[in-house]
Amino acid sequence: MRCFDTANIYVKAGDGGKGCVAFRREKHVPRGGPSGGNGGNGGNVWAVVDDSLNSLAAFRKQLHYRATPGCLGGGSNRHGANGADLEIRVPPGTIMRRRDAPEDEPPLAELLFVGERAVLATGGRGGRGNASFKTGRNNAPTMAEFGEEGQEMWVELELKLVADVGIIGVPNAGKSTLLSVLSNAKPKVADYPFTTLVPNLGVCEMDYRTTVFADIPGLLEGAHAGVGLGHEFLRHCQRTRALVHVIDGTSPDPIGDYKALRTELQLFNAELLDKPQVVAYNKIDLPDSGDYIDEVREFLLGEGVPSEDIFAVSAATGKGVRDLVRRTRIVLDAMPVVEAVRTTDALNMRELPRRVSSADISDFTVTADPDNDRRWIVSGEAIDRFAAMTNWDYYEATLRFQKVLDATGINKALRAKGVQEGDIVVVGGSELEWSEDQSEGALYAAWREEKLARGTAWQGTARWPHAV
Repeated sequence: MRCFDTANIYVKAGDGGKGCVAFRREKHVPRGGPSGGNGGNGGNVWAVVDDSLNSLAAFRKQLHYRATPGCLGGGSNRHGANGADLEIRVPPGTIMRRRDAPEDEPPLAELLFVGERAVLATGGRGGRGNASFKTGRNNAPTMAEFGEEGQEMWVELELKLVADVGIIGVPNAGKSTLLSVLSNAKPKVADYPFTTLVPNLGVCEMDYRTTVFADIPGLLEGAHAGVGLGHEFLRHCQRTRALVHVIDGTSPDPIGDYKALRTELQLFNAELLDKPQVVAYNKIDLPDSGDYIDEVREFLLGEGVPSEDIFAVSAATGKGVRDLVRRTRIVLDAMPVVEAVRTTDALNMRELPRRVSSADISDFTVTADPDNDRRWIVSGEAIDRFAAMTNWDYYEATLRFQKVLDATGINKALRAKGVQEGDIVVVGGSELEWSEDQSEGALYAAWREEKLARGTAWQGTARWPHAV
């Protein structure tokens, strides 16, 4: 199994359902009033820890994750059903960050324990139906809202712990062959360096116990500086509890290879030298490998490696591999049990936030388009959301939007900036044409002309002005 400890995915929460415009029409109920229901809320996206996973490999095959949108509202005050939530299964020890986020922005989540979950993206609120707009002055409204768009973003995933034991060594030392012998893994094995480019995981089942080994790609001199994808490979070493250092017995200078690799570990992160290690002198089945075994053993003893942690093995024939695995397990058992500790200030939102935003609709900015001096951009969290949820197919909705522009001071701010007749004003992705005549009759005439030009239908004419 190929092991991936980083991944990028796209998550999209469900959009809210559209509200409905409807009226009661039962027999003997004249002027029954509005009965359009609200749309359902969009589904949310959750990240959930699954202990059956030990890699992010699944995210290499699927990149896009979308929750279900809310259903449409209906007549007779029937509200749309909420969209189903989407759960993304991740292995324990996964950190999730918003891609391209500032360095000081905390991660979205850091999940360590089985069953732990956190919200990644919140679904949009359902649009209101016309029953929600009934007032004493307007008891038969003919407008409804679009649903709010669900949150969407690219998320970076990083796995903190990959395996129990990492198998390290110079390129072509026999690491992949060793993994294939001690487990059922089938990594690519060939007689050339860098056959392995991503870690391979293998589960060793022996003596009624399982241990996860990771075959880490070969390291070159200068890996700490990024040579030969060194940063990627050294990062994998940090995510294992112990190391098996494989020495190529056929190398012209096996001691030099050992020194060089230990130096790279120290230069990248000195804490890596403190990880427990077992040394495997490999390829003893080949004639040339016996020339250095005694010299290497003496050197390792001088470096402080215990004699019980030095093994002469043949990954090709399996000689010495069982003893190597048993010793590795003894080393793991001797290590203190370390409780999982959070290493970031992740948000870890375990409850859905309130759908009512605290943003003030009068909090906005008006800027001129640098590429077009007759184009103005109005931006603000609340006004952008209000514009996106406005259903322009209904004249009453357009009139309501116009009144909000007056009440919030946006029209006044545009005049102060020097807006002129016919200029384009962009609000929340909607392009509007500025007119000094803002009477209801002029607004209806412009709205009707735009509908005719686009060939789109309009509805609910009973209460609209008839200036044209």
